[in-house]
Amino acid sequence: MAVSKKTGNTKSPVKMDSQKVFGLTVKWSHLLKPDLEYNSGHSVTVEINKELAKLQKELIAQTGVKKINGLKDDDGVKLASFRNKIHSSEGVERFPRIYDKDGQITADCPFGGDEINVVIKPKVWEMNGKQSISCYLEQVQWVKKNSGDSVTFEVIKDDGVSFANDNLEDDKLPF
Repeated sequence: MAVSKKTGNTKSPVKMDSQKVFGLTVKWSHLLKPDLEYNSGHSVTVEINKELAKLQKELIAQTGVKKINGLKDDDGVKLASFRNKIHSSEGVERFPRIYDKDGQITADCPFGGDEINVVIKPKVWEMNGKQSISCYLEQVQWVKKNSGDSVTFEVIKDDGVSFANDNLEDDKLPF
């Protein structure tokens, strides 16, 4: 929690309860199963949109903490990662709080390119005398599927070839 330099009292953080962020585009997701390589649990990495950027500015202004964990730049695209280790620590394979656009729990999972809404819980941490803000993933709402739709297969023409073993003689085979 940030402290007022004038009074020494803690500043009241505004909106440090759960926050909804709408219209995010998924870059990567570890919602189907946790990220075991980095032991970071379930996570989703999204492109930062105007709404998320505004929320980040509000968090910085209201807490006085300048660093937000999970932010990075990928070839000019600003990204934010939201994680949750609670469920994976309990042995849960798939992130349990994924909802469809109607608000019903779904067995499907968003991947890169899909549009989602998230509920995150920001928290101020202090480690080794330095403060930072972490935003924990609470819920995901899958709004629009954009992943995998652009992949098409070539239509194979029927050229009369079949897999039937018609008149093949064993001695004429090259193997």
